[in-house]
Amino acid sequence: MTERGTLVLATERDRADLDAFAGRTLGHHPVDGTGIARLEPGLEGRHRHGVFFKREAHIEPRRALADLVGHLADKGVGIEQVQVRPEDVTGPVIDCRGLAARDALGDLRGVRGEMIVLRSREIVLHRPIRLLHPRHPLYVVPRPGGLFMLGATQIESADRSGVTARTAVELMSSAYALDPRFAEAEIVEMGTDLRPAFPDNVPRIIRRGCVLHVNGLFRHGYLIAPALARQAAAYLADGHKGDLIHED
Repeated sequence: MTERGTLVLATERDRADLDAFAGRTLGHHPVDGTGIARLEPGLEGRHRHGVFFKREAHIEPRRALADLVGHLADKGVGIEQVQVRPEDVTGPVIDCRGLAARDALGDLRGVRGEMIVLRSREIVLHRPIRLLHPRHPLYVVPRPGGLFMLGATQIESADRSGVTARTAVELMSSAYALDPRFAEAEIVEMGTDLRPAFPDNVPRIIRRGCVLHVNGLFRHGYLIAPALARQAAAYLADGHKGDLIHED
């Protein structure tokens, strides 16, 4: 985990969106052009208005997952990849299958997300940058080796096909608006997947008989998962019913 905060920017014409965003959120302070350059020297002179969330952090999900698997292995917990349904297992079951659990959770839906990974030897960023835009919002997350992950799409679709031309154009156009040097960046990867979400987009823990369904971690799953895990563990250990527990 890297703890360097998040910088949220907007172009001059979208200044009203930045003000509205700041009014809906907490834990930030405004930054002008000088403050932006102090945080991100590579963006000096490119943006004049922003807000900085000092306490925010970011992770690289694939590396985080590998670290979690390694930590469990050190504790003697093995992981097996098998095709199995909750009803095929005897005893208590924690079902964390994501969208694969739609056979048991009828109101679960998929929300499509698309991302692009670019490599640039010119651009240096130290923290995630969000660029507000009324139609094409963008976040850019720096990774080691000059890599940058671009994302922000949120499409009501269960289609798992490849990244569309529209998304590619919109994401890279927004990246260009953030820093024109992205025009010369190398495209390393494009990917899509589906996020599991309930109708209200709030995660839930649902008990049905011996099965505890933990699902609906629509956005920010790595950040929300520990809270759900604690509630699930407390419920299994002593019956404590947290605010996300539902019993059918």
